[in-house]
Amino acid sequence: MSLRNDAMCQMRELGIQDIMNKCIRKIGQNIKDVFSLGPSFLKYYLSAFSRNGVYKVSIKNFGDMYIRHDNSDIDVIRQVFRYREYDIKRPQFLRRRIEEKYKSIVDSGGTPIIVDAGANIGASSVWFAKTYPEAVIVAIEPDPENAKLLRINTERFPNCKVLEAAIGAESGFVSLIENKLGWAVQTERSETGIKIVTMNDAFEASGADTPFMVKIDIEGFEKDLFQSNLDWLNSIYILIVEPHDWMLPGQLSSSTLQKAIAAHDFELFLVGENIVYVKV
Repeated sequence: MSLRNDAMCQMRELGIQDIMNKCIRKIGQNIKDVFSLGPSFLKYYLSAFSRNGVYKVSIKNFGDMYIRHDNSDIDVIRQVFRYREYDIKRPQFLRRRIEEKYKSIVDSGGTPIIVDAGANIGASSVWFAKTYPEAVIVAIEPDPENAKLLRINTERFPNCKVLEAAIGAESGFVSLIENKLGWAVQTERSETGIKIVTMNDAFEASGADTPFMVKIDIEGFEKDLFQSNLDWLNSIYILIVEPHDWMLPGQLSSSTLQKAIAAHDFELFLVGENIVYVKV
């Protein structure tokens, strides 16, 4: 009996230790957020003890954004603004090439088009709108709740246009498969539901003239997007993709992407969770 009691005590102690370690890690993350993103995040974390819903935070150099408690919004904010996964700094020659291409479009009187496919609540769209102020950002998001915040977070940018839709190889409709955190909202084709736009639809919606960059984070639906109608790959300079084979094992969700890219002259770079393809 004493051995059993000792074992149970050890299990309880291990459980408490595990909880304490998780709390310490979470507090550490929160402190890093305050220092790297801005002091308003302190109020955001303190408010978590007393309220739910939408909360305004001010991000250094990027201004106010609205995010939700009990949601993955904070992870999206970290990915974009703290880890800066769309800030292509290395290698330096690549950064220079991207800057020179963007400048050449603007200097020639063109307006660069950036498509943010899978815009979520707009963190990446805000990043692109601030980084490339002369570009038009087409932010595409199929989830209605995410799209609501996307509109709020991007309304101060006249160069940002929101499409509440999915993106795919051909027009049609999708239904949503949503997890509890609202980040990895997956889509699948259906007879009715949320509208699908094509990449060329997105270019046309911009009202601008020069495709420049496409960012794709669409939770596995890239398999559909890269199946056909790929002429748009000829017109862009940069393609940023977050693949999801890790999330959808055995489904070959990146297979059509790999085949499509193999037929074009892109160089490949790894930046955070993203694969960055740059036209040679």
